[in-house]
Amino acid sequence: MPSPKVVDTNIDHMVRIAILHIVSLGTKHGIFSLLAKEPTLQELLDGVGLPNRALLVKFVSTLRDLRIVEVRRGRLHLNGFSYTLEIPPDKYDLLLPDWVSIHEEIYRMVDYAFITPTHPQILMDFDKDADFWDMRMNTSFARAYREVMAEVANLGPGSAVLDLGCGSVSPEFFGQIVGYDGFYVGLDYSPALLEIARSRAEEKNLPVSLKELDARLIRPVNEYDAVLISFVLEYISDRTKVIRNAFETLKQKGRLVVVEPFKDAFENVSALEFFEGLNRDFSGFPTVAEITRALEKTGFEFRTERPGRSILVFEKV
Repeated sequence: MPSPKVVDTNIDHMVRIAILHIVSLGTKHGIFSLLAKEPTLQELLDGVGLPNRALLVKFVSTLRDLRIVEVRRGRLHLNGFSYTLEIPPDKYDLLLPDWVSIHEEIYRMVDYAFITPTHPQILMDFDKDADFWDMRMNTSFARAYREVMAEVANLGPGSAVLDLGCGSVSPEFFGQIVGYDGFYVGLDYSPALLEIARSRAEEKNLPVSLKELDARLIRPVNEYDAVLISFVLEYISDRTKVIRNAFETLKQKGRLVVVEPFKDAFENVSALEFFEGLNRDFSGFPTVAEITRALEKTGFEFRTERPGRSILVFEKV
């Protein structure tokens, strides 16, 4: 059974490699050469000449977040920047291989995005590019965090589970865990991903219920032993409402499990955000503090567990 350390270690490495690709993009498109001349943002935009100026502005913002660039008196200045890619020897065996090719494909998409945000080679739309997302959700990394979620949520035969943003793979995975004595409801706003999930569930005759619904629109109707939210809050701006509604659906001692690369838990995660932002619905990774405050506002009593830096568990008491 993968430990939370596996999930955290791979997210750390995703961030490290994303930083290297940020530096590669800055070099490839002559951005660093122009930054060395200490231009204004407008001068940089004009000098680089990339058609998608909005993405270039986001790129510069990411450089600022990474402290590669700073603004002084209206001009952009390169800081002395060095980056060491370190992997402690005791974590080599925790690295999972197959997410790398998925991320390399996303890095490639950025070059097309610099031409136009609607370029057909950008495969980040949940519906139009459901096959790409299905591959992403089928990686060993995705399976690792699902296994960790099942463990920390205490799922087993007979469990009642609500999965927000279930995607195409989780219904089959969790449906097999809860079995015919359990109850699994998966919600997603992508009909294409739900169709893939539905075909898999039907093939194995799994008792899962799948509904096309935005997580922001859920209403407490049934009661669940666990509510699962993995890599979903990054696409939601009104997170407080989602957290409140999700927690209301829990039974006493039920568990809300959230998995994200939390911004206050992973250094330099803005490098990863730049690439994830190719999906037009992406709104940024949440912070642990933000999610905790959102839950405090509900008035419910709860206990908090942190099995890993990327994993939050709230138990209803």
